[in-house]
Amino acid sequence: MEAPLPLLLPFLLLLLLLLVASNTATAAGDGCNMGCDLALGSYYVTPNVNVSYIASLFGFSDYRELAKYNRGFPSLDYVAAGNRLDVPFTCKCLTLPSDRASTYLAASFPHKVDTGETYVSIASKYSNLTTADWLQATNTNTYPPNNIPANTILNVIVNCTCGDARISADYGLFRTFPVKDWQVLASISEFSPDQKALLTIYNPAIHSGTGSGIAYIPAKGT
Repeated sequence: MEAPLPLLLPFLLLLLLLLVASNTATAAGDGCNMGCDLALGSYYVTPNVNVSYIASLFGFSDYRELAKYNRGFPSLDYVAAGNRLDVPFTCKCLTLPSDRASTYLAASFPHKVDTGETYVSIASKYSNLTTADWLQATNTNTYPPNNIPANTILNVIVNCTCGDARISADYGLFRTFPVKDWQVLASISEFSPDQKALLTIYNPAIHSGTGSGIAYIPAKGT
């Protein structure tokens, strides 16, 4: 027996949204013409790391500038390990050094390499908002993974997305969210429980795999 049309409408609507979003969802930022003024990076706070240090990685001289993006904390003077801190940045349309026709949405942060640092350790320093492979692919000069000259300035590229107004004009702000080993879509949705459908649309593979890579979490703003 065929299901009544009213019961099918929510399913059909979700299917339509998935089709519209397919290009954005498969690789957010893979091909762009313009960026957007604001995106957020979700930085996982680890022991012995303070907010002042985190802010400096992203070019902020005063960590208190992050306060309006992190209203859930009574003060940024101390944020315990295990919390996530939102760091704002401009989401730009950039080009790959190896192929100027290839564009993607991201922010670029200059990083002065310390003695002994590797692509892996630099990615970890930025809370895995980037990856070792991506650091190598997005810098003009490439070095052996474990032999990057000290004092070299690397561009740390953090991918982002500006959303899609055809899907929802309410969510033009997105968090770049590094997925931890224990996380799948169900656990990520705890951070924004009213947005599970949009999480699925922008991250079609997250729910079926173990935690790895980047998820894009829609937010309404500060």
